[in-house]
Amino acid sequence: MKKSLLFFTIVTLFLSATSCKKEITPEEKAFVFKKSFVKILENAKEYTLEVAEAMPQEDYTYKVSDSVRTFGEQIAHIGLSSQFILGKFIKGETPSQDKKSEQEIGASKEETLLLLNIVFDDAIETLKNIEENSLGEKIVIDFIPGKPEFTKQEGFYFLRDHISHHRGQAIVYLRAKGQKAPQYRAF
Repeated sequence: MKKSLLFFTIVTLFLSATSCKKEITPEEKAFVFKKSFVKILENAKEYTLEVAEAMPQEDYTYKVSDSVRTFGEQIAHIGLSSQFILGKFIKGETPSQDKKSEQEIGASKEETLLLLNIVFDDAIETLKNIEENSLGEKIVIDFIPGKPEFTKQEGFYFLRDHISHHRGQAIVYLRAKGQKAPQYRAF
């Protein structure tokens, strides 16, 4: 009898505990994503600006090899490609063809830093203001073979990964020029 009562008590407690567990809605998951990812983008902005600031203006035209971008072009690429990814795939805008090139922007440290500030601020505000239910909408990355589909939420991950990739390359340029790279930080 004691074993039956103990078993019954354990089963009752288990069922009570699991039945109280609330199912998280997609909107609640999206809200959590937005809150945490805004912090990630804010950190990425600070870290990327530190990398861009670390290189003196006179070395913005430096290349580690003839077959790659200059440091300035690399940093300008972060800004311009982020602007493109955010506009086309997250906001659904048609990209403007009326923009300066990576070469033009990347030749000026001041102009490159301005671009980064504008683009990161736009990405952060876009994420803060996006409707939670729209994060699940599909986007097509039409310049990648196979034209994969992603959600807008995954578009933000794509944005972060692309920034990280090129910022890492820029850090190599800093080190090659004998400049101290900013301290690494995870999100």
